[in-house]
Formats: sequence, structure tokens, C-alpha cells
Amino acid sequence: MKKRISTFFALILGISLLFSLTASANPAIVSYGGSYSNALSAGQGYAYILPNAKTTGTSVKVTTNAANTLQLHYYWSYNNTTLDLGTAIVNKNIYFGGSAYYNPGTLITVVERVPGSTTAYPNVAYSISFN
Repeated sequence: MKKRISTFFALILGISLLFSLTASANPAIVSYGGSYSNALSAGQGYAYILPNAKTTGTSVKVTTNAANTLQLHYYWSYNNTTLDLGTAIVNKNIYFGGSAYYNPGTLITVVERVPGSTTAYPNVAYSISFN
């Protein structure tokens, strides 16, 4: 019971952090093997929350028709702690990212537009999957 409460608290903390960092990030709870599609314009972001992420490794695949227009900001939440894992630019039309983590927890991936890419690409569609 104590572990569930702390996991729930960490999830709420992670979601709160996402809203404070990304002005228009809408959260979606995702699962392994699913593919999720969206489109972002200037200033938009979208958060994907993967509870119980694998400590042996989670692969994140992003497919888009416009390379260098999206960035992924990763957070890892466990034991009431949220770690900022940094940002990666989606520099290919089919991009693979992700990592392995030391403690069981929640992977939070925020997809955002790359600053300065909105003039050439006002709206960018993408799909993201977690394996």
C-alpha cells in the first residue's frame, strides 16, 4: 500500500512538473506496444506518461515527415523523485531513442517543437511508440 501511494504521488508530481515546464502539454497515459499520433504547431507540446517503465530498457520511436522540428524531453519519476534526463532532437524521419533506468518508475516524454523550426514547418505531424 505504501508503495502504491508513493508511486501515485510521484505520478502526480511528474504531471505537475510537466504542466509547469510545457505551457500546453496535454498528458496521455501510454502503454508498451501502442502507437500514438499527434500534430504540433508553434508553442505546443504533448506529454506521454509510461507507468512501470522497464528498467532493462525502453525504446522510444518517433516517425515524422520533418526532421529537426521536434524535440523529446525525458523525465524519470521514482520514489517521489523526478529526474530531468535531458532533451533529444528528432534529427531523422524515423528516430529511435530511450534508455534503461536503475529504479522502477515512470518515464515521462514531452514532445515539443524545436524553437526556430515553425517558420518552415508551421504544423508537424508525428507518431510515437514505446517498446
